[in-house]
Amino acid sequence: MAGRRRERTDLFAEILEVVHRSPGRARVTRVSYAVGMPVDRLKLLLEELSAQGLLSVRSAPQGNTFELTPRGREFLDAYWRMRALLGPFEPGSDGPGSA
Repeated sequence: MAGRRRERTDLFAEILEVVHRSPGRARVTRVSYAVGMPVDRLKLLLEELSAQGLLSVRSAPQGNTFELTPRGREFLDAYWRMRALLGPFEPGSDGPGSA
């Protein structure tokens, strides 16, 4: 994915994957560094993912923490299946549509 603009679904999947792989619950700063996104912009996406039921939020004195919900796991599973199916059609691959 390097060198091209990330699509919204790619960003969502990247954020969810970082949260999923974080031991315990993920904090905003950790996710921000992992996905390479400013905290203020990331917070908007985290709120959206929470509103969609893909993440759960827990308020804590040190700041909010995030955890993947079962619906979030379903999203990630579907996302990775679609990426695998579409892989041969990506620009630069040896599949259909390549030069």
